[in-house]
Amino acid sequence: MAVSFFLLAALSACTDKSTQQDPAPAPIVNQQRLQELDREPGTWLTGGRDFQQRYFSPLNSINTENVAGLGYAWHHDFDSEHGFESTPSVVDGVLYASGPTGTVVALDAVTGQEKWSFAPQIDPASIRRVCCGVVNRGLAIWQGKVFVGALDGFLYALNIEDGSIAWKTDTITDHERGYTVTGAPYIANDLVIIGNAGAEFDARGYVTAYESTTGEQRWRFFTVPGNPDNGFEHPELEAAAKTWDPNSLWQVGLGGTVWDAMAYDPQLDILYVGTGNAAPYPRKLRSPEGGDNLYLASILALNPHDGKLIWYYQTTPGDNWDFTATQKMILADLEIEGETRQVIMQAPKNGFFYVLDRVTGELLSAKPYAVTTWASHIDMDTGRPVETEQAEYFYQPKLIFPSAAGAHNWQPMAYNPHTGLVYVPVIESAAIWTMPTEPFEYIKGGINSTSLYIFPIRGEWGLDSELARTLPSLEELSEGQPDTTVRGFLRAWDPVTQTLAWEKETSGPWAGDMFAFWNGGGVMTTAGGLVFQGRATGALVALDAASGEELANIDMAAGMMAAPMTYAIEGNQYVAILTGVGGGIGQVHVPGSAAYEYGNKGRLIVLKLGGGDVPKRARVEHDESDGFPIPPVLRSGSETQVAEGADIFLRHCAKCHANIDGRGAGIPDLRRMNALAHSEFDNIVLKGTRVDRGMGDFSDLLSADQVEATHKYLIELAWKAYENAKAPSLPHQPAARE
Repeated sequence: MAVSFFLLAALSACTDKSTQQDPAPAPIVNQQRLQELDREPGTWLTGGRDFQQRYFSPLNSINTENVAGLGYAWHHDFDSEHGFESTPSVVDGVLYASGPTGTVVALDAVTGQEKWSFAPQIDPASIRRVCCGVVNRGLAIWQGKVFVGALDGFLYALNIEDGSIAWKTDTITDHERGYTVTGAPYIANDLVIIGNAGAEFDARGYVTAYESTTGEQRWRFFTVPGNPDNGFEHPELEAAAKTWDPNSLWQVGLGGTVWDAMAYDPQLDILYVGTGNAAPYPRKLRSPEGGDNLYLASILALNPHDGKLIWYYQTTPGDNWDFTATQKMILADLEIEGETRQVIMQAPKNGFFYVLDRVTGELLSAKPYAVTTWASHIDMDTGRPVETEQAEYFYQPKLIFPSAAGAHNWQPMAYNPHTGLVYVPVIESAAIWTMPTEPFEYIKGGINSTSLYIFPIRGEWGLDSELARTLPSLEELSEGQPDTTVRGFLRAWDPVTQTLAWEKETSGPWAGDMFAFWNGGGVMTTAGGLVFQGRATGALVALDAASGEELANIDMAAGMMAAPMTYAIEGNQYVAILTGVGGGIGQVHVPGSAAYEYGNKGRLIVLKLGGGDVPKRARVEHDESDGFPIPPVLRSGSETQVAEGADIFLRHCAKCHANIDGRGAGIPDLRRMNALAHSEFDNIVLKGTRVDRGMGDFSDLLSADQVEATHKYLIELAWKAYENAKAPSLPHQPAARE
């Protein structure tokens, strides 16, 4: 077992830090090797293994007949309690994995011995600019270098032999805005391509290409226009501006960030890029006269040499619901109506599964893979969704499927060419949307998404929230609508017939609660006829890829969100997965989750046939008493001060601190602050004294008076929870295994 210090080093280092043992010869990873990867079935070179991003391995030593014998081989521990969302790569006997904030480790893929590790020095202020945790979704390996994006927007090229820095470059245009980098870089035509996140804040989306050898910028493509009065960076923006109100809120940035999915077809020499949601969410605010608002929520086909647009397809024109098209995209050749078509497939947040001709962008088919009420269908003549009356929430609150979490979020889906099926982690959930009652006020570097929504569940993210008290009842809003029970599924989808082949519910012990949809992690499939998926409950399951029958259920004693991968060395096949939950709802550790039972420190776990039980960490002790602890400080805020604090908290704090009772969570319930935290509150917020734990410095956003008001509000909140004994909490259950 080895240990890396990851986040603490990333935050406290005076310089970017790399530690290494004796360097090994650099493996050669180039375009030819990636194109001929099927000659190396035991190698996994990209996040999705290959250029196609299929999350499919041709290995079959582990198969439907023997997968029940899969067990522990080795593990590597990380000293970070934040979420791990990346999938490792294995090249020439070395496993490379990225972690929170853009840390990287290189390990011997047979023994787990650490070869080197790298932790970037990041700007602590970037921590507060994340909507969904300080996560990182992967790295790229190319021509003797490992490329990774750090949270604060720097792109690093590391020498693959020892992890030393070959070059680094700042990818962010304006650090005063809410930009971060959480996505993986991609390689296209010897260029390193990277996007960014921050649409909920005030980011203006773009994707940038850099020379892999020097870090010199080759081109940049903005996904939404800036103020037309200032001109356009490239011709595509002039056309896009015609789909926006001339009086749009240009100063807000307007979103469209490229925070995850890309793919590259070397034969066609086309780079595919998925773009994100808008800010503010409601088009009525950001572009009052309407319009499609290009290129939000779109799949873009770009020339990788110069960044010019070849074609685009917008999945959600004029997006009002946070329906990103940043979900993983898969390249495949499918037999459709007797003709082999080169396609790109995506299951974005909006609930429709899209199959496009990846040469021309022609829509070949689109059908709902989950419950959708915002649109009845996709018109095949126009390629556009046909919106329903239920989609419109500008004048009255509406219950809308899917929720802002999407029918499918970032968790990778996988395509198995042997079964012809795509395996999608699916969320069945609605959201109740309403418009804000206060006029829009732009906050530089702050949250600007503006729209208000809750989930149809009990708790502070749902029906027990302050917002819920201003809305019609759930019974009234859900009349005539589908069942609002929140559930999660793994669905096997036939992309040719656009039909469901099979499904397995992945709600765990949380059916009907928000945590149900975060239990099912990313997916990997193999030529051994298997589908692997990790769960927040701590179970890694292996299913028959053809039927969905569960063939193995391995207790990993650690929560999982990331997609697994598999590799082979000297005839032995291994399965590897990064563990550690986080990002959005995953930051709350509730009873029934492995993070609640065993803590959430990251761990890479590797399995092999004939291995034993996975070693468990010691169980975490929790106070399981009913009720709510008496706050250690007295009420002292005026009604005006508390109200001001509530507004500040909603704008700047609630995106992380939802104050749901997940004791032991990476993101604390601030109603449960102890006396020490109360006494240090000002220093924590204004001086960053807990930056090593992931709590950023807000001194450039908040005054001392505003921090005091926020503190008074939290004290009031704690006393109300104590007096009412209504701190939302799930009943304690043992750590369920599926």
